[in-house]
Amino acid sequence: MNVILDNVIFSLQQSGGISVYWYHLLNQLKDNKSFELSYIEEGNRSKNIFDNKISFEGKGTLIETNSIPVFGRYLNLQLPNLNEESIFHSSYYRVSKNPNHLNITTIHDFTYENFSSGLKRLVHSYQKKKAILKSDGIICISENTKNDLLKFIPEAADKNIKVIYNGVGQTFRKLPTEVFNESDIPFPCYCYTIYVGDRSSSYKNFKRAVKASRIVNRPLIFVGGGELTVKEEALLNRELKSIGYRHYNNIDTEQLNILYNFAFCLLYPSIYEGFGIPPVEAQKTGCPVVAYSASSIPEVLGESGVLVEDDSAKAFAKAMQLLNNDFFRKDIITKGKENVKRYSWQRTFDETIAFYQEVRKKKYAIL
Repeated sequence: MNVILDNVIFSLQQSGGISVYWYHLLNQLKDNKSFELSYIEEGNRSKNIFDNKISFEGKGTLIETNSIPVFGRYLNLQLPNLNEESIFHSSYYRVSKNPNHLNITTIHDFTYENFSSGLKRLVHSYQKKKAILKSDGIICISENTKNDLLKFIPEAADKNIKVIYNGVGQTFRKLPTEVFNESDIPFPCYCYTIYVGDRSSSYKNFKRAVKASRIVNRPLIFVGGGELTVKEEALLNRELKSIGYRHYNNIDTEQLNILYNFAFCLLYPSIYEGFGIPPVEAQKTGCPVVAYSASSIPEVLGESGVLVEDDSAKAFAKAMQLLNNDFFRKDIITKGKENVKRYSWQRTFDETIAFYQEVRKKKYAIL
């Protein structure tokens, strides 16, 4: 079976959940000898932290493209030199125009449809819908994302849709306390709260994390999201200057693993996620999770996290204070370690390959 992978996501972001997903899928596919692999690289790639970690040397056929900056991401691909029957899987809502190719699309979320407006939403939603309706198979990363798909694009109901959960990397693991002593973490062990991800999107609720940390008098470490804005610095200095905060940007997974290991908890106040990778990463390290009970989070965490029904800072602070009880904390950590067994990138890969084969058999009536 021929598989063509479109790595366009590496030219669109430096990091993020989609890059994590695509990096792990690539890592599995490039070392599998059951496939003839081709991969598409954009000439104008960004400094993506995952792209820089992966090597395709001797692992497949490189197809280089130089799409028009900005608009290239929206253009479907004509691949005249690859006319044989192939699976074409794009990392971000592009499809192959070749009639011999079977298009697979992975849907991560519907944040644009839920939280954006105007031209930005219109353009993104048009591209997404067009790719979905031209696809032979659709992967949703959670049941919640599948429900959103059928809500926003009901015409997709007749498509071959498969829910395949994200995984969690092997990097994330429990570390001995000696590692803490060698780290640059400026706060006492198991004292600080950790927040991971974007801060600019209102639905991520970063301000709630800041204010909740102030209420419980715990320092805040936050990871990623780019450089601090003037407004963010003002917020942090107003709320946490006397308590403490630290920003880590563009760190690798080994460093993130250390931060998870010695945190009091991961605070995940986002009101919408397609899946939500940080909570399962944290659980794998033994870090308890306090999260807002909405979108995919109850599906992904079940009863293994401290779920908050009210997205106020006071509600998150109250939930965090429950973890001061040693018995309760140990119980949540144990449940988290059990929950995370459901998620692995190997399982994601195996189910993805099985779906490729299912779509291929259905299309060509292979017995």
